[in-house]
Amino acid sequence: MENDRDNLERIYKKLKEEENLNFKKWNESFISKIILLFPLLIFFITFLKVNSDKSVKDLIAFVALGGILVAGGLGLNLFLKKK
Repeated sequence: MENDRDNLERIYKKLKEEENLNFKKWNESFISKIILLFPLLIFFITFLKVNSDKSVKDLIAFVALGGILVAGGLGLNLFLKKK
């Protein structure tokens, strides 16, 4: 009984340590988040600057159409590989 209790306490302490190590604050990897989002932001700004007569609605439609085409291509590729 005492051995089980010690074992459970050891497991609890280990889980607490892992939980503290895995939890990151939002600003710990802030630079890597900026690096990941930078090309996307530049694309949006450039799209709206070059196409000044277009609206944000047109931008969303453009990105959605591209996403649909990519998803369709991936789906077709998956379908053809399964055969």
